[in-house]
Amino acid sequence: MNKKILNEVNKLFKNDGIHDTFLNGVKIYTTSKYDPLSPFIYDVCLILVLQGKKIGHLSNNTLVYDSKNYLVVPTTLPLECETYASEEEPFIGLIVSIDKKMMYEIIDCVSKKPMNNSNENSIGVFSDEVNEKIEDLTLRLLKILQSKEESKILGEPILKELFYRIAVGKNSTFLHKMFLDNNNEAKIARALKIIHTQCESNLDIPNLARQEDMSVSSFHTHFKKVTSHTPLQYIKKIRLNKAKDLIAKHNYQVVDAAYEMGYDSASQFSRDFKTYFGYPPKDVKPSFEEYSSI
Repeated sequence: MNKKILNEVNKLFKNDGIHDTFLNGVKIYTTSKYDPLSPFIYDVCLILVLQGKKIGHLSNNTLVYDSKNYLVVPTTLPLECETYASEEEPFIGLIVSIDKKMMYEIIDCVSKKPMNNSNENSIGVFSDEVNEKIEDLTLRLLKILQSKEESKILGEPILKELFYRIAVGKNSTFLHKMFLDNNNEAKIARALKIIHTQCESNLDIPNLARQEDMSVSSFHTHFKKVTSHTPLQYIKKIRLNKAKDLIAKHNYQVVDAAYEMGYDSASQFSRDFKTYFGYPPKDVKPSFEEYSSI
């Protein structure tokens, strides 16, 4: 990203944290501290890095997103991310929730012509190159975010053009699959949303498969392709991330967070939590989270 972009974004915030804007679904995240590899839940979003760098991991897959590469998460996924930042050069990221209705309309149009995708991606997240058109849209977006009136009137057209640009990116094949209803990838995306919203309940995997007219074996196969996890592994990670939020943001006691997320045993919850996050739930401190969901 160029200096003009940094000049504009610096007008919108003063401190580290997640900053709301005048445009719903658009946030600015900044930190001046290096963050070691940590788990987070990312929902359907686009992340434009204006300064600094992140490295995301999904199982054996590694994605770098920085000022030259944006990240697209077309479905809800638990990622492990490392953030490179310093006092001299803070990490600054623009988090844009992808409007599904808008994206359906775009995909419906562009899917009717041949796509020039060079990368047949199978996992539910991808990075792509920031080109001049993306940079121009980013600059225009940051300028209108300084005005409530301009955000309300001009924000939606800019976002729609931005979503179009990522839809025609060279690595956007998976994005198209996620927004074409009869594809297996789209079916898995709908199942992931159910899991995300109902993870504390006793989810029945065969029933999830039946809802999408898939066999259990096919559901498992495509689920792992998209998420790099089995359904049970995915459910556990979503539960643990949500439990951490309950403790950090809502002052839940450990035992209450465990039971809220469907655990019968607080001790088992504590063991799973420590394995996943690297520290016990009693050590969770109230703080802002980088990004959980939109």
